[in-house]
Amino acid sequence: MLQEQIQELIQFYPGLSETNQSKFGVTVSGSVAFEASFGGREISDVFDVEMFIPHEFPDAHPVVWEAGCRINKDFTHVNIDGSFCLALPLDINEVLSNDPSLLGFVDNLLIPYLYSYCYWEKFQEMPYGERSHGAKGYLEYYLDLFNTKNVNSVLRGVIGLLVDGYRPHEKCACGSGKKALRCHPAESKKIAKSPFKSRMIREVRIILDSLESQGKLRVYSDQ
Repeated sequence: MLQEQIQELIQFYPGLSETNQSKFGVTVSGSVAFEASFGGREISDVFDVEMFIPHEFPDAHPVVWEAGCRINKDFTHVNIDGSFCLALPLDINEVLSNDPSLLGFVDNLLIPYLYSYCYWEKFQEMPYGERSHGAKGYLEYYLDLFNTKNVNSVLRGVIGLLVDGYRPHEKCACGSGKKALRCHPAESKKIAKSPFKSRMIREVRIILDSLESQGKLRVYSDQ
């Protein structure tokens, strides 16, 4: 299955080729050419990349590095190991839930990242906005999803959805006091039915640990 997806990817991006295979995954390297636009600003460019694809894909995310020397060191969306910070894991989960193919990963995550870099390089701003890194970014994701600033309510609600599933007559995670059925049913189901729930639980723990270390943890089990 993975090999079929790699061949499909190479067909659409002929500058790429498979360069290594191990018991952990497959490495694809080469050039990625793209054309993209946002707000009427069209950009076309080519980047040399190296992408490691775990055998467990899409349950495990690919990791992408630049193979050239194009990315400016002042660009902050690069991880400590030099890999691209394509998006928060939660956002990657959402993209892969909608399109779990390797081609979809490149089209919907890598290409927007490369476009964003070129946009930043040219205009000194990010085209789509940006989230914070780490625990703060994870929390921003849930607050944005439920359109709320109520940290305690959203964390209680998210934990309940991840552990107990979608319960339509429970109070909504947004903190409105309404039942989930009458408030944010689609958002609640997205969390409760995510194929990446175990990873999301780990990320919620990171949020809780961060809040606890700052003395800001006030999440209670009762709603």
